[in-house]
Amino acid sequence: MDIAAEVSRVERKFVLKRGVAESLYGKLRKILPGDEFQGYKPYLVRSLYFDSYFDDDYFDKLDGIRDRKKIRIRIYSPEDQKAKLELKQKQGENQHKVSLSISREQAIRMAGGDYRFLCEEDFGAGQDLAMELYYIMTKELYRPRCIINYQRRAFAVPVNSIRITFDSHIETSEGNFDLFSPLPSLCYPADTETQLVLEVKYNHFLLSYVKDALQLQDMTEESFSKYVAGRRYGLDDA
Repeated sequence: MDIAAEVSRVERKFVLKRGVAESLYGKLRKILPGDEFQGYKPYLVRSLYFDSYFDDDYFDKLDGIRDRKKIRIRIYSPEDQKAKLELKQKQGENQHKVSLSISREQAIRMAGGDYRFLCEEDFGAGQDLAMELYYIMTKELYRPRCIINYQRRAFAVPVNSIRITFDSHIETSEGNFDLFSPLPSLCYPADTETQLVLEVKYNHFLLSYVKDALQLQDMTEESFSKYVAGRRYGLDDA
């Protein structure tokens, strides 16, 4: 199995009231192409997040540490036979993400705290990443912490890898780590029904016509984290 993707880009986040977000989405739909995989249709995104024994990644985000990381497994349907194991690192203004394609069975093993296959199996070009993840997760005693579940609508512009996403109905489960459950139990809202998360991602710079359509100067950028939002009930410090 090879590295599924390696991405380094700027990511900007905004939390919008539903009415404002829907108005902006309608305007963008008139001028921007939809997601290359789903077009304009909404789709599921579900991630199982891991953290260290002392929840270092969680507190690094809360404390605004400039260089930090997240480790997660991501799927797009409970029926998926493959999953993406991702290491996402914040490096100044840029986000660097590398991922491995793993099997459904391997994802289930990781949800149970078993990471041995990362150093036992051949991941081809992804071997170094597999070993790095194994080292981090065993040395720092990483364990599953929560599942984040939400609906996404996306636009994609090939120039500068521009991608604009609208995420809504964000839910979390801190007690059930069954990533492939059709309807995860113990889920509760991690946001409110009146808000959506807008993410604007790009390499180098944002094209002027996209920037004009978004009118980012009229919005307040936020350091929003779905992972942190999903753990606010399970950690008294949050």
